Amino acid sequence: MKTTDFSSAPGAAEEARIGQRAHAALEAAAAALPPDIAFRLRQSRELALTRHAPRRSPVALLQLAGFPGAGTGNWMRDIIAPAVGILMLALLATAASQYSQAENHNDTVDIDSSLLIDDLPIDAYLDRGFGAWLDQGNP
Repeated sequence: MKTTDFSSAPGAAEEARIGQRAHAALEAAAAALPPDIAFRLRQSRELALTRHAPRRSPVALLQLAGFPGAGTGNWMRDIIAPAVGILMLALLATAASQYSQAENHNDTVDIDSSLLIDDLPIDAYLDRGFGAWLDQGNP
């Protein structure tokens, strides 16, 4: 029984020769086909190529957001896309800052309203020992 050793990969020159022989064999076989079969094969190949054509995807949205694209050479998009991305980041940072300031304002309003409503003097809140005295459970 003969075994084939596939552990040694052929070199580039060997692969080129194999490819040339396969191409020559396919060309000879294609030349021998009847014209109607060759026509149907050509139509099938063209249909397969059109179905395999690359489709538009969300990549276009990423390119608009400033991510590197296919290098279309559209200078206006190359200028506007990073500007739109920077503008979106600035808006996000502004919204986060506004939210943080609103939280701080709410805390200040809570403290001020509790000071105004409560019967305790302001000095009681400023006394450091008063907080510890409340934590011990004293009324």
